Amino acid sequence: MNLAHRRFRSLKQVHCLLTMIVCLFLQISVSVLSEKMYATEPAATATAFVKTATEKQSEQTKNTMGVVAADCKKCHPAEVATWMKTVHFQSPDLRLYKFEGNTIKYATAMGLTSADLLADSICADCHATKAIRDGQVKVISGVSCEKCHGAAGGDEGWLNRHQSYHSSMPIPRADETPEHRAERIKACDNAGMIRSSNLYSLSKACFNCHLVGNEKLIAAGHKAASAFDFVSWSSGEVRHNFLVNKSDNADAPSLWMERTGGNSENRRRMKFVVGTLVQLEKALRLRAKASNPAVIPQLSGIIAAANGKLTQINAIAPTPEIQKVTMLITPMFGTLFAPLPTDKETYTKAADEVATQTKLFAETHDGSTLAGLDSMINQLPPHYSQQYQDKYLKN
Repeated sequence: MNLAHRRFRSLKQVHCLLTMIVCLFLQISVSVLSEKMYATEPAATATAFVKTATEKQSEQTKNTMGVVAADCKKCHPAEVATWMKTVHFQSPDLRLYKFEGNTIKYATAMGLTSADLLADSICADCHATKAIRDGQVKVISGVSCEKCHGAAGGDEGWLNRHQSYHSSMPIPRADETPEHRAERIKACDNAGMIRSSNLYSLSKACFNCHLVGNEKLIAAGHKAASAFDFVSWSSGEVRHNFLVNKSDNADAPSLWMERTGGNSENRRRMKFVVGTLVQLEKALRLRAKASNPAVIPQLSGIIAAANGKLTQINAIAPTPEIQKVTMLITPMFGTLFAPLPTDKETYTKAADEVATQTKLFAETHDGSTLAGLDSMINQLPPHYSQQYQDKYLKN
């Protein structure tokens, strides 16, 4: 009995020692994870936060990390899970990896091979996320967080700073000072982050792909435009407003509503107007570059449709910005569908003015005075792709 008792006591001591080691390991792990969860600010360098709208696509790709490398799921698990159900996530499988059907037709017209589609191709620009891997530009995922919110860029980008609520200590978001938040937001904006509150840039990120201006691609049969509406599409399949409550996909960005007191009704009105203005601006820029007589009418039709909608908006809920835009565009209809030597200058100048008025509208209004637009907006139900409907919405 004494020998057995001694063995039991010896085993108990070993067990306690192992328990202490495991606890110490867990404590260290939690500490490390805590530092990552509330990242402190990396030291700024001379080249930090200098991205611009004119930055080359190759530079943007260089700063793209990808959902896995950026560890987006750490803080945004519900958002990533929602994304993985979307056609955005599936796009490379549907459009790039399967070298068949329209993919072959469009790739052949553009002089691309199946391997090219998974590298630095015009197709991957919109149907995937590209990044540099092993020194080469490669497709790393579907249309992901950084395609819509800007390349995160690691330590010198917005990734760490957008979740860093103190300059040197890991603290919760609620404890951040207003001064630090202002500095953090400015740094993120300068680093190229497209935040949810920036409806103009967010909408442009959408229309950069949902309006196509490549004449060779359009001539091969590719649509010049998706049946895209900013309100409808952002309210449906791709909606991902979980940050404040990870179990509730809110109608508008939850953190934005918490901080600003804004509501989903006003935001929908703003998205409706800003989205239409951005559609017009983007179509004007593409029209400025167009020379193919078969493509010009398609782009001009988009301009006319956007201007028609803005005319309706201005009749229901008039604002100085929309009035200036419609007064600018309507007189151009006489030559809109015919190519002229001055097209580049004419339509670029018009697009610049539309951009100016759109930014001014976004800064000046909050949607509270635009309730008259609800009858138009209510005709735009949330958009879900056929693939999403078949898999998740049908019994």
